[in-house]
Amino acid sequence: MAPVLDGLGEKLAEKWVSASAAPGLLFLAASAAAAVLGHDHALDGGLLRERAGHWAATAEHRPVAGQVAAVAVVVLASVAAGAFVRICAEEAAVRLWTGNWPRAARALDRRLTARRAGRWTSLQREIDRIRRATPAHHRQDADRLRIDELTARRDLIALARPTRPTHTGDRFAATESRLRGQYDIDLAACWPALWLVLPEETRAELRASRSRFDAAVTATVWAGCYAALGCVWWPAAVVAAVTAPVAWRRGRRAAAAHAGLVEAAVDVHLRRLAADVGLAAPPGTPWEPRLGTALNRLFRKGA
Repeated sequence: MAPVLDGLGEKLAEKWVSASAAPGLLFLAASAAAAVLGHDHALDGGLLRERAGHWAATAEHRPVAGQVAAVAVVVLASVAAGAFVRICAEEAAVRLWTGNWPRAARALDRRLTARRAGRWTSLQREIDRIRRATPAHHRQDADRLRIDELTARRDLIALARPTRPTHTGDRFAATESRLRGQYDIDLAACWPALWLVLPEETRAELRASRSRFDAAVTATVWAGCYAALGCVWWPAAVVAAVTAPVAWRRGRRAAAAHAGLVEAAVDVHLRRLAADVGLAAPPGTPWEPRLGTALNRLFRKGA
């Protein structure tokens, strides 16, 4: 077993280093170009080639050990830059995306959440008004189209009443509230046990969807780095202006896809979890709220 784990660890480390080194190397190259060109000669390719040729000629006259050391420094700097960005993405950017903001931003958090909740509630009230005014069996096509339009606008804000200042945060929070309303389960308490009964292909798809979201969040951090570099070399700001909205759109789509997969995993496999822990949940029978309460009590350990 130990050789297998060692081999897996080496593969994961190699993948992590390569994923960090490539974007880090690009950023180092952009930083070098910024140091050489600045704003005044931002697109002067001749000057950049001349300076690069001078560096290459200087390196040729150095000892082999010095050349190897220089390459090692560049590689290590690339990995360090990539690792720093990944850590910032995992520890800070994800919190910003999901609306888990620090205490210093609490006032802004409350204002944005209240604004989103107000818009969502206004649309929901209009939907409820039309439904009350026109019962389903007497509803005209125009009323149905109006309800569909309002529902689509409401769902663009959030699938449940907003409780976070960001769209992505509300999408993840809506998953918990929708599953609580449907099955009366605490997703945070039940998820580790449910993960153990999921088929490997389902877990692989969930990992992949989460990786796509994390990659989009990391791309927004890189966009911030290029925006900062744009202060001394304006083409970097152009890169940031292009990268940021693309990463933002991909992140929102990835978050929605991941949240949908989590809901689907619960829908399909929750009964198996209940059966595996000794609770009756025959396939094809309606879910009883008492089962959700029993699962919560079990996995919270009575707390």
